[in-house]
Amino acid sequence: MLNALISALLLAPLACVGTSTAEVPSAEVTRGDFDVVLAIPGELKAVNSVTLTAPNILGTIKVAWVVEEGARVSEGDTLVELDRVELEKELDSRLSKLEVARTKIEQQRAQLAVKLADLDNDITSAELSLEKARLRLTDSETVPRVERESARLDVEEFTLAVERSKANRESARLEGEAELQLLRLEAEQAEADVDIIQASLEKCTVTAPSDGLVILPSTWKGGSRGPVSAGDVLWSGSTLIELPDLSEMQVEAWVHEVDAAKVAVDQPVSVVIDAYPEPPHSGRITRVADLAVQRDRDSKVKYLKVMIGLDETVPEMKPGMTVRAEILLETVPGVLSVPLEAVFYEGGEPYVFTEGLRGWERRPVTLGSSNDTHVVIEGGLEEGAAVALVDPEAVEAGESPGPSRGED
Repeated sequence: MLNALISALLLAPLACVGTSTAEVPSAEVTRGDFDVVLAIPGELKAVNSVTLTAPNILGTIKVAWVVEEGARVSEGDTLVELDRVELEKELDSRLSKLEVARTKIEQQRAQLAVKLADLDNDITSAELSLEKARLRLTDSETVPRVERESARLDVEEFTLAVERSKANRESARLEGEAELQLLRLEAEQAEADVDIIQASLEKCTVTAPSDGLVILPSTWKGGSRGPVSAGDVLWSGSTLIELPDLSEMQVEAWVHEVDAAKVAVDQPVSVVIDAYPEPPHSGRITRVADLAVQRDRDSKVKYLKVMIGLDETVPEMKPGMTVRAEILLETVPGVLSVPLEAVFYEGGEPYVFTEGLRGWERRPVTLGSSNDTHVVIEGGLEEGAAVALVDPEAVEAGESPGPSRGED
């Protein structure tokens, strides 16, 4: 029987490797439920965020000071101060014009009052003369006809004089009111200009509309892109600051277009923050974009944006942090699986190294679904078998074993 055993060992397959199994790291073939996941990159975003833009003010919009990025601010805190020098000079000039316009109004009112008073005197004088002329009117034959005719003519003359004086006064009043109206319009325009400048000055201080964390996104400024900083000259409407609400976070991730059919709303997701990998955070897909777009204009590869709602927001989560989102596509129950590192390829055919009587030996396998760490074994291995995680042939040859060769 001993001779038979020796013969069996001598006739072992040529694929066997004599390296000691103790020298090669290995893993066990396990059976259990297998999660098929799709891992995609993403970053944290606030569910609610306020975008502050450069205000529409008179003159040049020049930044004098901006709050430091990453600062936590409260509602009402100052975030940006714009340069006020030009506006303050213009305000002094417009206030002077307004004062001149108001002075002209007062002068015109005084001149009109004097002129109307003189014309009122003329009317009074004409009315007195008319009254005297009327007293001389008589039909008595005892008064010479010449005197009676003279009195009648005087009444007509002074009647015309009263009417003429009243007409002159009304004409002067209308002319004076017209001049006053022009001066009032001039003053109103000056007041409006002052109000515009004062409103612009008020807009020079940009405050936080709510609590949040300051983010200075890249924006156009003077023909280039970059975060807003002191000395920048901006266009009205340029982005100044993003002020996200940190109380509720989500993930913005991108799926390659070839994997688009695998993702759908409400799929469970495990999110790992690169800066804080433990523990992972659970969530679900809340939205999948309808249109694939190029993220890089120099690349033709297209992606779909996927929004992931998190079940919980923790203090460590900050906008812009990079994450790995693992989308659970399906769970395959009761299958065998091995680490990806255990699978090697030759001619496109997968195989593993398993322990034999003479050490490690190659064994062809049939593969099933895989995720980022493991692959399902549909045939070729038994539960509990040991598989090598590096190439034992390379170890025996004294070469660096390296990782699994992978499929070409």
